[in-house]
Amino acid sequence: MNFDLPMKLLYPFAVLVACLLITGCGGDGSYSSAPPPPASVPAGNQVSSGMRVGDKITIRLTGVPDDGYVIEMEIPSSGDISVPLLTHPFHVIGRSAADVAEEIRTAYINEKIYTNPHVTIIPEERYVNVGGDVRGPARVAYTPDLTLLSTINSCGGFTEYADRQHVRIIRGQQIIVVNCVAAQKNPGADPAVFPGDQIYVPRTIW
Repeated sequence: MNFDLPMKLLYPFAVLVACLLITGCGGDGSYSSAPPPPASVPAGNQVSSGMRVGDKITIRLTGVPDDGYVIEMEIPSSGDISVPLLTHPFHVIGRSAADVAEEIRTAYINEKIYTNPHVTIIPEERYVNVGGDVRGPARVAYTPDLTLLSTINSCGGFTEYADRQHVRIIRGQQIIVVNCVAAQKNPGADPAVFPGDQIYVPRTIW
């Protein structure tokens, strides 16, 4: 049996394959100059948006017969905290305050100390500092949804002299250079920022 296709069908089929290859392999290159987002930071240097060593927190226990307690503390280098009546510590580094509070509450119930306790953990507010050629340099309160562009926008946006292609995020000993022109075109190139970051917008030389 002959499975050869007639020539009049082979030509449009070849054109279709060529179009697909061009579409799949092409691109306008508009993001090629954008630096890698913070996800490319080596794992050992990544910054967590959860609680960290040195953070100050307030732990509050309510809804119990003995009036509960309010404790203010600084997270130690071990990353473990202890609370009254519970004998084991709770590791908090990298975790959310709500997650740790629920673990403490569950422990009180499981150990039959309280039947319906309410535990809240309130971290001290943390900030991202923004300077350089923005309209209102400021210290911005950190929230988990902050990105580079949203942080700059909260400071009034760029000035007319800002070099938007070489914005710097200073994170500890690391400097990350971000092309905000590309990030404005592609939200995926707009990196997250973290507590303690310093953002600097240089002035263009032109």
